[in-house]
Amino acid sequence: MKRTVGSVLLAVVLIASLGGTALGPAAGQATGSETTVNCTYPIEVTDATGATVSVAQEPEDVVVLAPSAAQVMWEIGAQDKVVGMPVRYYTEYLNGSTEKENVVGQKGQPETETIVGLDPDLVLAPNIISEDAVEKLRNADITVYRFAQAASVADVVEKTQLTGRLVGEYETAREVSARTQATLDAYRNATADEEQPKVLYALGGGYTAGSQTFIGDVIEAAGGENVASAANISGYDVISNEVIVDEDPDWIVVPSGGSVPSGPEINQTTAIQEDQVLQVNRNYMNQAGPRVTQPLQQMATAFHSDATADVTVDPASVSASVCDANAVTTTATETTTATATDTATDTTTIDGNVTFQSNQTMGTTTEPTTTSGPGFGVIGAITALVSAGVVARRR
Repeated sequence: MKRTVGSVLLAVVLIASLGGTALGPAAGQATGSETTVNCTYPIEVTDATGATVSVAQEPEDVVVLAPSAAQVMWEIGAQDKVVGMPVRYYTEYLNGSTEKENVVGQKGQPETETIVGLDPDLVLAPNIISEDAVEKLRNADITVYRFAQAASVADVVEKTQLTGRLVGEYETAREVSARTQATLDAYRNATADEEQPKVLYALGGGYTAGSQTFIGDVIEAAGGENVASAANISGYDVISNEVIVDEDPDWIVVPSGGSVPSGPEINQTTAIQEDQVLQVNRNYMNQAGPRVTQPLQQMATAFHSDATADVTVDPASVSASVCDANAVTTTATETTTATATDTATDTTTIDGNVTFQSNQTMGTTTEPTTTSGPGFGVIGAITALVSAGVVARRR
């Protein structure tokens, strides 16, 4: 069965500034203390490109174009619907993923002919997928929903709910997103009154995650002060050794397989001197999916062991929209403040699809590029798209 993509909206772009899904499932009619969302087909939503995407029936065959989208599908129990995905590119941890059809090339962008051959009912494209690639698929009569960049864990929650709604698994997605939000709230509340240690997240090759990123939000929810944000870095950008030394992080967090920043001056920072270096799962931390709560808990426990000793996560404490066939679901009418850039030479992207090459010295990198093979990179994945004009350079 085929779907159609409607015309591009001219007046407004229905996505939140700097991230989030174009449609928040929480939006809907109020029923007492709950909100409702219409989960019945046909479903019509507006994506990050401004296109109206129409899904007439529940999809049976779905293609996902990045690891984060695959993670969400697995978490909501929709993995059997996945017929194509990035295979082995930061997805091997998903049971059964190696049995799927690989649909991306060495540069992490979609292989159009392969995808068309799968005849999917729906393609889910995170923001690392270029708009040109999305347009090629749409020109081949493939229905594509393109997500915006996740700038916070709240955006991950909305992405999970929307994915569930699009693929017919909203109730499970609602439970998963409630657990994600409840975990975020529990640890943020537990550490709110604690003294916040300075934290550097070393993505590799000198890159870090600043403000307006879901990774930065995770650090703050864990009770840490993000060194990158303090240094006026927004999005994903390079942080120099000079800035690291000046900020003097108490903790350095690195993704599994990544390298700890080093050098005579770096070695004098509090984090190195006190052996406060924490390794977190690369796939869980660098992919905008529900499993980001695991490194969140790990960091919060390391930073504030006493304050988090008795943390209880209660998904029932979170209000999430319920399905109602009579609900009139609405969308936000916010206008983006930046245009996403999709070329690897201008930006650094994460989510396991595009990385950069580095000489292994923090603060000194070559032009971002792409690499082949599992992991797509020599250092580690970077998992979100830098928005053009949004990056505030380090001081």
